[in-house]
Amino acid sequence: MPVDLSGGSIPAIYRDLYEMINLHGLEKLTFTIFVPLFESDTLAQAVLNQIWYSVTKSSSIGSRNDFYKCLALMALAQQGKTIDEKLLDNYVNRVDKEFIEERRRSLKRYLLILCRHPTIYDAEIIKFFLTFQGTSCGDNMKATYKNVLDEFSSESQSSLNLNDNIDKCGEDYDSIRMFRASQTHISFLHQQLNQIRRCLKSINEKNFKNANDFANLGNNLQALASDSTSIDRWATGPNDYWPTIQIGLGSLPIEINAISERVNEQCKRNDEVINDHLDMLIELLQGYNDLCKRLEETLENERKAIQKANNQQRRSSTITDTTPKNDISLEILEKRNRHALQCVQIETQLVYANLEAFVYILSSLGNSQCKGSSDFFNIWKSFADEISRLGQTYITKSPIDRRDTTVYRK
Repeated sequence: MPVDLSGGSIPAIYRDLYEMINLHGLEKLTFTIFVPLFESDTLAQAVLNQIWYSVTKSSSIGSRNDFYKCLALMALAQQGKTIDEKLLDNYVNRVDKEFIEERRRSLKRYLLILCRHPTIYDAEIIKFFLTFQGTSCGDNMKATYKNVLDEFSSESQSSLNLNDNIDKCGEDYDSIRMFRASQTHISFLHQQLNQIRRCLKSINEKNFKNANDFANLGNNLQALASDSTSIDRWATGPNDYWPTIQIGLGSLPIEINAISERVNEQCKRNDEVINDHLDMLIELLQGYNDLCKRLEETLENERKAIQKANNQQRRSSTITDTTPKNDISLEILEKRNRHALQCVQIETQLVYANLEAFVYILSSLGNSQCKGSSDFFNIWKSFADEISRLGQTYITKSPIDRRDTTVYRK
């Protein structure tokens, strides 16, 4: 699992491991589980013990950030580095910066979703959050809005009773059926977009590595061009290729470094599209899925409440003085859930309306590839021209010129 962390980005495998473990609750990852889970020929128990207590002083992992720190240090230990405080400062702090930047981007995306919402954007609590100055914003929000009524409670009774003469039973059944069909489809979209994100992230991480490889290639060419080793004719005979080639190599690192810079620029463009646009669309779909789960729980609770009320009515059917209290409670419950279903319908339409962002995402990635390909073509063309001139330089030289340019000892 050795991973080069010099790029300062969190590898996709770290995120995947976190998602797998967090399914069961990150707090359940204790030291007694951590050691057998990651112990191997290259990660002894003593090393894992050192890593664990370098990152966390408690009996369990406290946060995603700490989990990433452990993985980063394990990767470095597998590369043969000694785990100490200096290593923690030099490498793990880069993960800290990446984690903080991800949180900042996540908050930005969340606020964009709220501010673009046709109903929520004008809510007083949103205005409060965006204009609040000072400390303890969360506590002030709770104190200010703890007694504010929800949408259903603040809805006028006339609007709730407007269509009471319609057969609500059949209407609700159709709405629930269409809701569940949309829920299944949007869940499928969420799954596929997550897969697309993983693919794009993986491609981008490989391209970042390619940029580093091109930079190293440029350094290697520069080392060859500046080599001052003198070689006897005993080794080369009449062959004078190397001195001329070596002179020509001096301009090639410029082209190779330009390739490295363009790859990095393209990766940053793609990363921006993924983090600022694709992630926001995925989070919108995830939020919808969470909303659907809450509605499903509400509908299930309603079903149980109706069943319980019906059982009570059957048991008390012999009593002549029945109270309409249960009927009133059930009626309010049904109206509340009907109102919730209408709200979910609006959210469903909002999700489908926002899917146009996927066209922008694909278009941006395509334009980025076109610009990158154009830049790469021009640079590689210049590189090929340099190589062609290098070959022509040797061919057009007279034997005397070739002999005079040699640096070999006779």
